[in-house]
Amino acid sequence: MDLERNLNIARAAARLAAQNLKRLWDVPRSVTIKGDESLLTQIDAENERILSEYLASETPDFGFLGEETGIHAAKTSDAPYWYVDPVDGTSNMVHRFPWACVSIGLVVSGKPVVGVVNNPMQGHEFYAAEGMGAFLNDSPIHVSKNTAFERALLATGFPVGPHPSGVFPNLKNFGAVSVRTHSVRRPGSAALDLCAVACGWFDGFWEINLKPWDTAGGTIIVREAGGIVTGFDGDAYDPHVPYIIATNGVFHQTLSDIVKKDG
Repeated sequence: MDLERNLNIARAAARLAAQNLKRLWDVPRSVTIKGDESLLTQIDAENERILSEYLASETPDFGFLGEETGIHAAKTSDAPYWYVDPVDGTSNMVHRFPWACVSIGLVVSGKPVVGVVNNPMQGHEFYAAEGMGAFLNDSPIHVSKNTAFERALLATGFPVGPHPSGVFPNLKNFGAVSVRTHSVRRPGSAALDLCAVACGWFDGFWEINLKPWDTAGGTIIVREAGGIVTGFDGDAYDPHVPYIIATNGVFHQTLSDIVKKDG
């Protein structure tokens, strides 16, 4: 596989969708609440159309998995798949909080090998390919060198929407980690949170209830920046398993020992 070519394709596709996101950022829009309480706007739908059409034109044999339209099957069972989130951070976008992005990951046999995350409102383009390093706006990036867990700045996320059961997923984890670290942030975009780990802005990140398109692009960026990405129990990262930990590697086991799937 020509990883450099596919990286360039992913960057070009993400830029097209990012330009659309920025162009429509302040345009009034209708908002639909989906079954899982997440939000949907016409920007999400338009961006997925832009991405699916461009990627299909450049890589017609590849499959496609998008948040809004689901699976477009590959021509062969062993072909790569594009995992695409047309707007990661839709709730942020709806409220004009500029932490939202286009995320693309190329996955081969369950393993991300190319990732692009583009936040046009901040002018940030993160990208990586296996064995080629990780970059922000063409400058190499690396995870933090922090070795003190009690001084760590971490990030996490919470499922959106009301919770009539009174159970708020990840709340116990949030408390358990917060009392042992400097602080924990909740910016609202898993893809960008992963990229912030890759840059060393965050020392680590964990979250539950994620989807494959949330993490595929950011995972390879963290790994190429020198970090570690696994499941909660230190098991191999699987984009279809909704539990993820990403760190600079120094205190990965420490964080894994604290967070729980029922937390």
